[in-house]
Amino acid sequence: LQNLGNTCFMNSGLQCLSNTMELTKYFLFNMYQEDINEDNPLGLGGNLAKAYHSLLVDIWIGKDARTAPYDLKRVLGKKIARFSGYGQQDACELLNYLLDLIHEDLNRVKKKPYVEMPDQNGRSDQEMSNLYWKAFQERNKSIIVDLMYG
Repeated sequence: LQNLGNTCFMNSGLQCLSNTMELTKYFLFNMYQEDINEDNPLGLGGNLAKAYHSLLVDIWIGKDARTAPYDLKRVLGKKIARFSGYGQQDACELLNYLLDLIHEDLNRVKKKPYVEMPDQNGRSDQEMSNLYWKAFQERNKSIIVDLMYG
């Protein structure tokens, strides 16, 4: 990845993420297109997922030995102001935002149901954990959840 000013943080994070092969194959084989959630107010209308796809194509299939994540950075900067400039940011912070927003762009739950969280009422921690996980999954289903949550 070519450096965008002072954005080594972005390059290192994106290089690591692009080597998550299950996720990269999902994008390179265009499987992500079936899951785009354009109406999710928490996402970016699928634009971040599309920009990430384009970047992966450039990295893995492109003819140039160098590429720069201009489009991805532009789309991300529209939602998260701290990424709109060229200042140094934390790679972990970038990955957190990026994965969260790609998840929302690809959330297969098109209309999130209201889920009331139960009180413990004598339930074990394991039982409560299972109930919270089930409630989370009723509102969140994406490749990101499938591969990176647990």
